[in-house]
Amino acid sequence: MPFFYDHVNTLEKHHPSGIVFSFNDEETDGETWHWHYGDSTEYRCKYVEGSAGASTVVTLHGRECLVEDYFISVVCEDVEAFVRNQKKEMYYIKLEAWKPYRDQKVLETIINRMCRCLENSLQSRTEKLKVQNLSLPVLKISQAISAVNLLDRDFLSMVTVDLPFEDQVFTAEDLIPLMERQGWRRLGLTIQLHKFSPQVLEEVRKFINCTSKQLNLIIIKYQYIDEECYKLIEEATFCKVDLILTGEIVFGVNDFRDQLQEITMRKRLKLKLSDNTISINIFEVPLIMRSIASHLGCPQIQSLRKVSRGIRQCVDYVEPDPHILSYYIWLGNSLRVRIDSMMNRPIWAHYKGSLEQDAVQIEKDFDLNTRHQKSCMDELYIEMFKGIWKLLEEDHWVRSMIFIRLKHALMSRTSPLKVRKLTLITHWQCLLMEILPYLDAEYLESISIQRIRGIDEECTIDLDEIIKTEQWVKAKELCMKTLTARTSIQDMNILNFETIDISMETMSPGDITYCRKASCFEWEF
Repeated sequence: MPFFYDHVNTLEKHHPSGIVFSFNDEETDGETWHWHYGDSTEYRCKYVEGSAGASTVVTLHGRECLVEDYFISVVCEDVEAFVRNQKKEMYYIKLEAWKPYRDQKVLETIINRMCRCLENSLQSRTEKLKVQNLSLPVLKISQAISAVNLLDRDFLSMVTVDLPFEDQVFTAEDLIPLMERQGWRRLGLTIQLHKFSPQVLEEVRKFINCTSKQLNLIIIKYQYIDEECYKLIEEATFCKVDLILTGEIVFGVNDFRDQLQEITMRKRLKLKLSDNTISINIFEVPLIMRSIASHLGCPQIQSLRKVSRGIRQCVDYVEPDPHILSYYIWLGNSLRVRIDSMMNRPIWAHYKGSLEQDAVQIEKDFDLNTRHQKSCMDELYIEMFKGIWKLLEEDHWVRSMIFIRLKHALMSRTSPLKVRKLTLITHWQCLLMEILPYLDAEYLESISIQRIRGIDEECTIDLDEIIKTEQWVKAKELCMKTLTARTSIQDMNILNFETIDISMETMSPGDITYCRKASCFEWEF
């Protein structure tokens, strides 16, 4: 029986936005993530010798439990349960092979079993699963192809194939079947391997030439690279190299070279320059930059802006979407920010100046990072800690300095910021009113307002202004169980919500009657 799946709440069972299972030959870490929550749910399975042979210690919610079964058997049952019962679209499924490991043969057996378990669970579904990003360690490319062919190809946007061992290589012929059933949507492909060699580059060339109509980009991640590859990549004509980072090369596969040639010819005619004197930086051509930037996340876009003045002007002209998933701001003794992006690992920023300096910089960074965000973010999360709460409670000017600056950044956009969930850890209505009214009401589904951690006294909140906003009226989920609402529940305008979790200061008989009539309530005293 699945352990992790059976011990998480119903929402996480049927509607997780992402699941991750990272394993080696002795243990596994699992995680479910849902955009409604700021935190994920994690568990760990570790192999131990039990009285009946191989057993597994499972750690979940800080508690340990001994399961009389081999650890990967426990994990496979959970993977199958999550995949088989998933009801909604997902951002990602990640199965990851860890390093270091003790026994390669054992890990190879585990990888085979995980691939087979994923394939079996996908086959058992009545409808194809909608997943944007699939990551899978394999011994053979055909294992990834089998899994991908069981997914909804019109929804899938990125496949990551991990070749975890040093002796693993791939050929274009291995990869081409991955693209054969691709429909109207172009697919991105990431390959993780041990070494990038000239032969790898040649296989990438063959693959791109055969699949350029179905392929969006191909990313090669590596631990080592032959020095001669850098020159070969610079001279490559079969694609454009979007980005070269330490351990990662991105090959763009859009049809752009004819367009670039036409632009170059126009510039030559206009400037009356010969072929020998013209010099054009393709990163300063808006058409090319638009193609490049569409595959980049927030950190790469900001890095491009720092290369030169011309490139910065070009980036600002094309206004690329940074594809930010979540934006977290923590206001404590030190101020911190984290940005989660669809295309990158989380970005962290720590601010160590004075409060006034940090407030200015946080607003500038927020404006710069989100100014051209067009896609809908999963969450905007702002948490105030006890230390700064005491300071802000005494000084309204300091309080306004932080939140009003964020409001100005939101107001300066050409269109409201699209966010599915707003989480604010504070009990001041005035601070909420600096943020909530400036989000796109058509996209905001969930509002979460919670008390500041570490405050012992009871915290209450007034809602008389918040409940008048369009965002409140159109939201579907409200969570406010750690704060006590002063406003009468009948005045709170909450019948539009589908899910409500709140605490009330008082409840009159009329309030109770009102709650009984509202289908959204499951209430208790």
